[in-house]
Amino acid sequence: MFNLNAVKSFTGSVVYACTLCLVVFAAPVFAQKQKVDSLENLLKKSMPDSARLRLLQQVTEAYSSVDPKKKFYYANIYKQLANKLGNHEAVADSYVNMGISYGIQSRLDSALYYFDVAYTESAKIKYQLGMGRSLACLAYAYDRLDDEQESIKYNIKALNVYKKIKYTRGINQCLVNIGSIYYEMKQYGLAESYFQQALKSYTAANDNAGVGSALYELGNCYQVTGQFTKALSHLNKSLEIREGVGDINGGSLSRKGLGRLYYRKKEYNEAIKHFNIAVNGFRTLHDKFEEATTHTMLADVYLATQDDAHAEEHALVALNLAQAAQSKIALSDALQKLVMVYKMRKQVDIAFDYQSRYVANLDSIRADNALKNVTLGEFNRIRLENAELTKDNHIIARQNTDYVARINNYGSVLIIVVVILALVVLLLFIQYKRNLEKQAANKLLTQQKYEIALINSELEAVNHELSAQMDLSHRQNVELGRLNDVKNKFFSIVSHDLRSPLSTLQSLFSIYHDGDIGEKELGEMLVKLEDTILTTGNFLDNLLEWSKSQFDGIKITPVNFNVADCINENICLYDTKIALKNLQVVNEVVQPVCIYADRNMISLVIRNLLSNSIKFCNPTNSITFSAEVHDERVLISITDTGRGMSEAEQDKVFNLDHTLTTGTQGEKGNHLGLILCRDMVMQNKGIIWFESKEGVGTTFWIDLPAAALEQQA
Repeated sequence: MFNLNAVKSFTGSVVYACTLCLVVFAAPVFAQKQKVDSLENLLKKSMPDSARLRLLQQVTEAYSSVDPKKKFYYANIYKQLANKLGNHEAVADSYVNMGISYGIQSRLDSALYYFDVAYTESAKIKYQLGMGRSLACLAYAYDRLDDEQESIKYNIKALNVYKKIKYTRGINQCLVNIGSIYYEMKQYGLAESYFQQALKSYTAANDNAGVGSALYELGNCYQVTGQFTKALSHLNKSLEIREGVGDINGGSLSRKGLGRLYYRKKEYNEAIKHFNIAVNGFRTLHDKFEEATTHTMLADVYLATQDDAHAEEHALVALNLAQAAQSKIALSDALQKLVMVYKMRKQVDIAFDYQSRYVANLDSIRADNALKNVTLGEFNRIRLENAELTKDNHIIARQNTDYVARINNYGSVLIIVVVILALVVLLLFIQYKRNLEKQAANKLLTQQKYEIALINSELEAVNHELSAQMDLSHRQNVELGRLNDVKNKFFSIVSHDLRSPLSTLQSLFSIYHDGDIGEKELGEMLVKLEDTILTTGNFLDNLLEWSKSQFDGIKITPVNFNVADCINENICLYDTKIALKNLQVVNEVVQPVCIYADRNMISLVIRNLLSNSIKFCNPTNSITFSAEVHDERVLISITDTGRGMSEAEQDKVFNLDHTLTTGTQGEKGNHLGLILCRDMVMQNKGIIWFESKEGVGTTFWIDLPAAALEQQA
């Protein structure tokens, strides 16, 4: 069965939109922010007050769809300027706009108050158009409060006023509003009569948009009363007119009405076609409420055809749109369709869940209606109280008049004046004493503030000293932690890397004493022992230098020296190891290339790099030294064709946490030498880096300051 709540909600939204159009006259309902900004910019210019009043009216009306609070603000300014100019009609209009501002914000009690004030002000000066607007707005507010009888009463009053001044637009809108209210009350005969009057009036005025609207309303009346042929004719004519004038909203509403009619006639394919077109139109207009109710109707069609999948799809879309539009009635309809879908599927647990949400939403709607009733009752009570107060004020005013007359007769005015003067003198004396007391209190407070400031200053100094001590303690703890880590690493390296060569030496002596080794084998082992001792010595040099740098810092003594000589000296130290591996070691630095650095440190750097290259070269590989002078810098490189390094190994080259390495012939080593190289090069204002490719080889570069030309000479 089709849900009439959706129809009611839909018609109510039409009444709301149409009434708002009425109360702001020709101003657009959805004013663009750009237009508002341009109007506000015009207000900044100098102009006569009369022109500013007209501009303020435009700004006030334009803010209806942009910011209702700003609308109230400008309506108040508009009222003040109108009072200044003595324009009482504009004052009445300002109160109407204030009421509209609160109506948009759903603060209907305040809206009713300002509409009532607007009517009173208009009636005082017999401003008929203002009276009509105020009455129409009161009708709109009561309709929002679901008080149909009051809304009809005020619409009829507004209609009579508009007929007196022959304001066609207002007349037609009131006819449509009254018909819509009777439609909501399900008094379709009365609704039809008012819609027929509106259609006749719109036709006489050649208002195509109005004719389309009236035809649409009549089509809905005929539809709910079962007159399907007349309903189809009126809705098709409405659709033709609205689409002809490019009215997307009106066309979508007519499509929706046709879809509803075809659903009642069980012509489901036609119903789906019209509903889908309506959905696209409402989506273009970003009207989430109408889009939601149309999807709910599509769900009804698919439920009627037992297509639960499509019914579920449209009901879920309607649910999301209703939540976005914050419409509880549309939300109830969507939830009801989902209950029906899952009942059809016999998924009782899901159906029960949606049924619970549906009941909770209905309770919320009832609570909102109760609040509206309370608001309406409170407003009526306040109106009655105001009327009583007005009556009492008139009585009091008459009594005061009598009292003044008696005072004048008996000459009591003079006595009252004397008493008042005495009271004034007494009050001045009391005020003077109070001022003296305040000055004394202020002086005391000033002294206390000064003492507090001194105490705060002392506390700040103490806090500053404590912060400095805490910072010093923190730095000392960090330094102690670092030194402790260095100590632990130092002993770890010593225990590991010294134990291996000592164990080798001990094993050699044991074998020799036992006589289990010949001279040839002893010679080979002595060569290896020499290599082990050389490696261990180099390691000890590195270890001692590194430890010294960690604990005491590196102290450099830079001098000018030829790097070629330094390279040759270190190649000679490793002749035995080079010969054992049958390596090709070449020093391409033939001419003097002088650098300015600590010679011992750079020698240790070159020795470590050469040792690493020998360790990771295979027999017959080559190692090449070169050096070039660029401006005031010398670039030294050592390139080997050894096994190279993987990307993972390259990331750990200068990392002390990963020290164990193994050469091509099982040589043990660590990264300590490379870490020391980096530190020493940096201390000598240099840079060290490398490139390596696994299976191809490795190149290390050292960039150091060149010696000055006069120093080289």
